[in-house]
Amino acid sequence: VLALDDGQDPGRARGRARRRRPPAGLRRLRHGQARGQSMSAGQTVPPRPARNIALAFVLFLGGIFLVVGLGLALGLGPLPHSDWALYWTSAGDASAYERGGVGLWLLAVPRLLGFGPVGAALLLNLAAGLVVLGISWKMDRSRKHLLAILTATYLIMLAPYVGIVQLDMLAAAFVAAALACLSASATHPRPARLRAVAVGLLACAVSTKPQYALLAWALVVLLALPAWHWRRREPGSRAFLGVLLLGSLAGFAADNLMRAMSGKSDALRTSSAVTLYAGLLVSGTESCGYWSRDASQAARDDMDMPLPVAIGGRLAARPASHWLSVLGCKAPQVIRPPPFALYWLLEAPNVRAAMDSSPHSTWVEARYQRAMEAERRIYAVLTFLLVAGLFASALLAWRRGGRFLAMLPLAWLLSFWGVHLVFEIQGRYFLGLFLLAPLVSAVALGAASRRPPAEPVECRASPRTPPEPTR
Repeated sequence: VLALDDGQDPGRARGRARRRRPPAGLRRLRHGQARGQSMSAGQTVPPRPARNIALAFVLFLGGIFLVVGLGLALGLGPLPHSDWALYWTSAGDASAYERGGVGLWLLAVPRLLGFGPVGAALLLNLAAGLVVLGISWKMDRSRKHLLAILTATYLIMLAPYVGIVQLDMLAAAFVAAALACLSASATHPRPARLRAVAVGLLACAVSTKPQYALLAWALVVLLALPAWHWRRREPGSRAFLGVLLLGSLAGFAADNLMRAMSGKSDALRTSSAVTLYAGLLVSGTESCGYWSRDASQAARDDMDMPLPVAIGGRLAARPASHWLSVLGCKAPQVIRPPPFALYWLLEAPNVRAAMDSSPHSTWVEARYQRAMEAERRIYAVLTFLLVAGLFASALLAWRRGGRFLAMLPLAWLLSFWGVHLVFEIQGRYFLGLFLLAPLVSAVALGAASRRPPAEPVECRASPRTPPEPTR
């Protein structure tokens, strides 16, 4: 009505009103100030429905992980086998130590309390899985918490694995806690304390799984140049790499020290270095990258030579085309690793014997193969989603202004791929890649969201020309 009284077109008046609205960033800033004022005045802010729904869904998926894991472990009772039988027999015995680090001594606690292997595995693995899930939820600042949902979904795929005596999930929990401390140190008044805790946690992870030492060193190599380039823009980047380097070296040293104290220093060549022989030095193009008896024997044959000399000699014995063909054979299995949880559960010797001795063994075997096929399909879809999440989080963090930590998700992926292009391939070696992938994405996105906002630009409306008088 006012527009008509002034002789103006109402459509043009509405258009000018829309153009005079402040920018979206300024509106969000004012909304945040108003929200803070209302909270300071004692008014309660209603909870966001999307957050409540996401929390309920994550708790539901976490409950499935618990129930399925408990049911399979207690129902089938898989006994320790493969190298995990060594973990169980040497837990708590310093003279029998070969590998396992801090995780092995944690396994010794429930054993000394009278737990059997299945009960001890359940206690540690379920706790480790829930710790990772809790950290993922805490650090996921997205509205719908898709990263935490992906973590909970991957944990369901690991449910058949939690009754087996192994230390993979425990080491991943140590890494998750170290990443949480590193992320929190950016806003902590005394960041050095949290970084020191992160060094200790990472050392625990590396001593438990030396694979994380290789991963940390690959991350340092990939991120060293970006950290130097953006050292002023993101001053915490050098501290981040320093924690990775110190924690990995401390964990590696602790593992070797415990091995030396038990008098089994040669186990580093016969058990750990054999992954290099199986992954590359003795690998062919048929079963490329997997463990073999030939690889173990070759590692023993080279015991009288220093490891660099042995590696150089075996690499020089074959043409470069051979090694390229081995890497090309391994690449598809590295990019899309196979599932492993159900296999390790049902191939435990006592479980396998029960399946074979069943009067309905043919029916049981058919169901087993159908379950394995379903696991492969679901695992392939979930692998794609987790890798896509790493790429998406890196792009989004970059667009939000992050630079160094925006590269962390891609460096995380490339480090795992690069390490296992050279070393042995097993599906369980990629547990840390996928279980911690959403958490790594949350670290990158959280760092980008903490960057100070740009100064708001003062908006001034252009002077409006008065309407011409009507005649």
